[in-house]
Order: sequence, then structure tokens, then C-alpha cells
Amino acid sequence: MNGERGQRDLRLRQLRLVGWMLRRAFTRLQSSMFERTRYSEPKMVAMAWVGGLGFPLYYLVWTDLFPQPYENLPMRLLGSALFLPLAFVRHWPRRLKPWLPLYWYATITYALAFFFTYMMLRNGATAPWVMSHLAAVFLILLLFDVAGFVVTSLVGTALALLALALTSHPPLHESNLIVYIPVLLFAVVCGGVSSLSHQMTQQARVDALTASSNNIAHELRTPLASVRVAAQAVRRYLPILLETHRIAREANLAVPELRLAHLQGLEKGLDTMEREVTHANTAIDMLLVASRPIDEVRPERVSAAHCVREALERYPFGSRIERDRVSFADDGTDFVFRGSELLVVHVLFNLIKNALLQTGRAGKGEIGISLRQRDEVNHILVRDTGPGIPPDVLPRIFDRFFSHSENGGRGMGMGIGLAYSRAAMERMQGSIRCHSRLGEYTEFVLEFPRDDEVRPL
Repeated sequence: MNGERGQRDLRLRQLRLVGWMLRRAFTRLQSSMFERTRYSEPKMVAMAWVGGLGFPLYYLVWTDLFPQPYENLPMRLLGSALFLPLAFVRHWPRRLKPWLPLYWYATITYALAFFFTYMMLRNGATAPWVMSHLAAVFLILLLFDVAGFVVTSLVGTALALLALALTSHPPLHESNLIVYIPVLLFAVVCGGVSSLSHQMTQQARVDALTASSNNIAHELRTPLASVRVAAQAVRRYLPILLETHRIAREANLAVPELRLAHLQGLEKGLDTMEREVTHANTAIDMLLVASRPIDEVRPERVSAAHCVREALERYPFGSRIERDRVSFADDGTDFVFRGSELLVVHVLFNLIKNALLQTGRAGKGEIGISLRQRDEVNHILVRDTGPGIPPDVLPRIFDRFFSHSENGGRGMGMGIGLAYSRAAMERMQGSIRCHSRLGEYTEFVLEFPRDDEVRPL
């Protein structure tokens, strides 16, 4: 009986682990689609008008001006109907915008990859349709990066071949297709090189940020250390000076009067100097950690509760009021994972910083950190009751260089903190995801596999 129960528990754990892996894969796919949609977004509206009007217009061209063997008005009208909503994408309601990447991919797959391949083959690979298909290939290369081009082209071409197999059609001009193949390959290679140059530009931007961060960090270390030493020296010798001043006053020597407000000002100034130096050093540490290759971080067995306490102890809160807004539900729950304390503390720094920024802008909200244990995975939860994140923005927050502001402009950050946090969690074989409801809350979930299920890093 116990053996059967143990097998059921094992199967249940395996199913939960598979479900967790599927959720993680879906989240990555959704994020990847949003990233590639952002690559196409500046051209989306123009492409929508060109496609929406061009499909019916070219029906007249290929039936009246330059008649072709085969035309299909319903297929053209479907392509036009798919394109036209994209012309008004800026006015889509928020609840529909998370579906934009899927809709964009489906539209391009049908209207360019499928339609032009099918029409070229159905028309027997005549010269006008071979050139039209080549133009469609160039358009897809302009609209997507290499991975997006491969996905849309393969899916669209496969569907076109399937549709062709299910319909009767005239024999193809094989000689035209044979000559067309090297031309098509040349177009694909040239377009791929152009797309890769965009990715190289992005990487160059990352390298420039890394180099500048390292230079700034090292240049600031020395003066900050000098300021800290000076503040510590003043704090150390100030009581002696005050005692000397008191003795001089009692001896009726001509010394200026020191009021209580003056002493309080001196003490407050010293506290401010030391706090700001600590804040600056923590910011430098964050820059240096973010610029360090994640693969160089050595794995170790780490306590989750210790990481949270360390993050709260070291985080440079601007004031006591700001510190009091962050709480840790330290109820004795803890778990051990194989990873890096440095990386987890850095991830928590980013989440605390973002939560404080958003709740501060909104003028409301508390931040709570808690731990949760599950059979197959363990969680660190960071939840704030601030303004929340719009649903169309939520899937993109982990994209590199993406930042958001409520007024529609660019956010204040560089858009690298959450992207680095995701890379750090994946390095530890975990994941990070976000749940939010606009106007109510935002919750980040750091997910760690059980320590006995972690593979060597």
C-alpha cells in the first residue's frame, strides 16, 4: 500500500515538474515573441496599410492589366482583413495588446509566407510570381530577425505545400524553379547578414555599457573611500573636540557657543555622508555584478532566508520611512538551493529598487518579501501593492533595454536590471516571472528547483 502511494506521489511530482517546465518554456516563448515584435513595431502600421490596400489592388492588376493563370479574391480579402487592424494598433485596448505578437506572426505567416508561396506554385512558377515571391521574402527579412524569418517562412511554406497537395494545379515550370533557387538563397543570405548586423549593434551597445560601468565604478571607488575615511575620522574625534570645548567654556575662555541644534546638525551630516557613501558603493557593486559574465560566478549551497536578510541589510535605503515600507515575513520558512548568494542578492536589489521607485511615484504601496516551499520547486516572492503594470507591458519587462513610463515615454532606467535578473535565475536553473494587476499589485516570483534535483552548473 505504501509502495503504491509512493509511486503515485512520484508520478504527481513528475507531472508537476513537467508542468513547471512547460510554463517556463511558454513564458520564454511569449517573451521571445514580444522581443521580435518590438523589432518589427516601427514598421507595423506602414506595413498594415500597404498590405490592407495592396491585396485587393493587385487582384485587379493580375486579372485585368496583366492576366495570370490563377487568382483568388477570397484569399486576398482575408489577407487584407488581417492587415487592416494593425493599422490602428496604437488604439487597441490594453486587454488585446498582449495578443499582438501572436496576431502579427499569424498575419505575416499567412499574408507573405503562405500566400505568395502558394500563388507562385499555383501559377506554375511564372516569372511575375517568382519575382513577387522574392519581394515577399525580402519583406519578411526586413520585418523580422533571423529566427523570426525562419519560423514564419518554414510554417508558411509548409502550409502552402500542403494546400497545393490538396488542390488540382497545372504542372510547374521546373526550369524556372531551378533558376530561382540560387537567387532566393542569395536574397536570404544577404537579408540574414543585415539582420545579424542589428544584433551585433545590440551586443556592441551591451559591451559599451559594460565598459563604461566598469570605468565609472573604478573611478568612483577611491574618492568614496576617502569620504568614508574622513567621515569616520570626524565621528571619532568629534567627542574629544566637544569635550575640549566644554572645558574651555568652563574656564571662561573666549570660544564660540555650540548650541544643541549645531551638534544635532553635525551628527546628522555625518550620518548622511556615511549613508550616501554606502548607497554609492552598493550602486557600484550592482554595476560590477551586472557587468560580470554570469558563467564566472561559482555555485554553492545557499539559504534563501539568508539571501533575503542579506539583501535587506545591505540595501541602501534612502530613509527610515523607505526601509519601513519593506517587510520580510520571516516565519521560519527556509530552503536551500544550489546557486549564488551574490546573484540572488543582486536580483533582490533590482526588485526592491523597482518596487520602491514605482510605489514612490504612485504615493502608495507596501513591499513584502516571503518564502514558499513546494514539493517540486521553491519560491522567493516579492510583492508590492503599488500601481501595477499594464497588461501590454507585462510580457516585455524582462527584455533587454526595455523600460516603461506611465506617460508613454521611455522609462528612467536603462532596461538591463530585469533582463540580467532573468539571466541570473536561469544560470541557477531557476526562473523569474511576474504577475500584476493594474492599480492593485505587482508580484515577482523567483523559482528554484529543489536542491536534490539541481544538475551541476
